[in-house]
Amino acid sequence: MGNKIHRRLFLGGGAGVGAWLSGSANRSEVRAAGTGESGCLRPGAPTFGHTVLFMEEYHQATMEMLGRLSGELDQVGELTSRAAAVIKAGGTAWTSMDDGHMPGPEQKATRRGNPGILRNHNGYKPATFDAMQKGDMVFTNQCNRAVQRARDRGVYVVAVTVNYVDNEFRPKGFTNTNEDNLMLKDVSNEILHSHVPYYQGLVHAPQIPEFTLCPSTTTGSGALHWMLTAETANKVWTGSTKSVDKSAEYLRVLTERVDRIRRHQPRIRETAVTMARRIRRGGRWFARSLEHPGFASELSGVASGPMIINWGDWEATRELNVMIITAISPAHTPEMRLAREKQIEGAYVIGVGPGSMDGKVPPGRLIDVADAGFDNFSPEREGVIEIAGRKERICPTSGIVGNVIQQMICAQWTDEMVRRGSVPYYWMGFFQNGGRPYDDAIRPHFEAQGF
Repeated sequence: MGNKIHRRLFLGGGAGVGAWLSGSANRSEVRAAGTGESGCLRPGAPTFGHTVLFMEEYHQATMEMLGRLSGELDQVGELTSRAAAVIKAGGTAWTSMDDGHMPGPEQKATRRGNPGILRNHNGYKPATFDAMQKGDMVFTNQCNRAVQRARDRGVYVVAVTVNYVDNEFRPKGFTNTNEDNLMLKDVSNEILHSHVPYYQGLVHAPQIPEFTLCPSTTTGSGALHWMLTAETANKVWTGSTKSVDKSAEYLRVLTERVDRIRRHQPRIRETAVTMARRIRRGGRWFARSLEHPGFASELSGVASGPMIINWGDWEATRELNVMIITAISPAHTPEMRLAREKQIEGAYVIGVGPGSMDGKVPPGRLIDVADAGFDNFSPEREGVIEIAGRKERICPTSGIVGNVIQQMICAQWTDEMVRRGSVPYYWMGFFQNGGRPYDDAIRPHFEAQGF
């Protein structure tokens, strides 16, 4: 690891290469972004070790993850039929498949569009498993003795895979072990795959070979949560006997919306170039999400995320700073106030959010006020699934789509930084064997470099 740190410091201090890249190369890259041309695929252009832009790699891997989830639909249908039967019999279908930063806020009962048909419990506390009754059901990421005890006394346990928890489907020794070296098969009745890769990140940066970058837990766990919610609610509320119906509808709508993000790629690249210029001159990068706090948490201090976000003294370089605000409403008043305040200070403000809400386009939308605005293609207040006899729709896409956009921005910023010889530091996940010592070792170098 020592050699790697020295090499990165050399790259960060490459004044000759950095000056060349920050000049004419910058201008050509912005032109490429404006035309939708993939800069590292232009004839004769340097590849910097990769032939696909990092934002494109993240988007492609996300689409592949959603495609793999379609292979789980039959099992989702069977499990939701069981969950509906449990609820109708007076039992409880619990959920704690929210391990990670954003999944908690995204899946909590008070999240707009969540009908609460699956009851949240704190999976980190063994006592919550001990309180479950025979005949109940639980979808969980956890793997420990408390889960095993619940299974053994008659709770139907569905173990949902996630990168943070060791299981039998990954290389042995990659992830920190579970209590008593338990595996999912030891504590559950069946296993449901989220298809979040065990290594978490979706971007392979040659300059940071120790692990992958830009997390994906929110996509896999979040999509499954809303698929299970949609299908269970439909079966409980309408008595539907279709095994697979609303879960497939949700996945189809989500996949179509994530696919539409492709149209943002030229603007994302242009935005990433501006961000790289500011941060290389000493600017700070902060993330805020006031209505849905999960977005900011999925950028700041997260495994496979950049160390720079929400670090340092904002006041010291206000005219060089970057602020990203990711939203689930077009013009949430506190977020609008924040965007204008930071623009007045001189910051470059990025806004991600819907362009309308239930057919209404408010004046002064976040994506219009921001210096760079990105529509999350999720204009519903509550969700995309309509249940017969119910007034409000359920199961939103705004959280997942908004996060994919902000991760693509992050990925492309990293791409633009390494093209300029300024390799940023990223957090290795504590779940990964050796993650904490790695982060402790590189943190001083990050603080000295500033990104």
